Amino acid sequence: MDHSLVLRPATAADASNLAALAIQVWLHTYATEGIRQDISAYVLSEFTPSKFAGLINNPQYQILIAEINHHLVAFAQIDFASEEHPTLGSVELQTLYVQEAFTGQGLGSKLLAYCEEIIASRAYWLTSNSNNHRAIAFYARQGFVQHGVTYFEFGGNQYENKVLAKI
Repeated sequence: MDHSLVLRPATAADASNLAALAIQVWLHTYATEGIRQDISAYVLSEFTPSKFAGLINNPQYQILIAEINHHLVAFAQIDFASEEHPTLGSVELQTLYVQEAFTGQGLGSKLLAYCEEIIASRAYWLTSNSNNHRAIAFYARQGFVQHGVTYFEFGGNQYENKVLAKI
């Protein structure tokens, strides 16, 4: 791992880079058979600089970024008031995306530890695409336990996601 790693809260100036990285990582996870219209429509409407700027300015959310040599390589998004799984608590780690070229280098663990400093020892949970075996194994190594499944839906399709919690 490069010693120039910087972990910090996102600012409005990061919004475009966050949108680009989110599209890249999301497509790697969900567009495993290629791109089709509903996939294009989803990423181009959901991962926009303006949506990230809104999240950065909303106190319900915290976006934390990892940079190497002033390049965004990973980010995490925390929702402090999620209502999706109330039995698991209100804190959801909505996103932990690491650019493919930087996986397997300990960056995800460092970013997750930074998230946990912000979360401040409260219980929290997340969901991970059930076919993303590498991510699920990563979370298991970090102490997460499965608490059921949920479904991510778009374009008339459902994608199974495991609900993982660290309590």
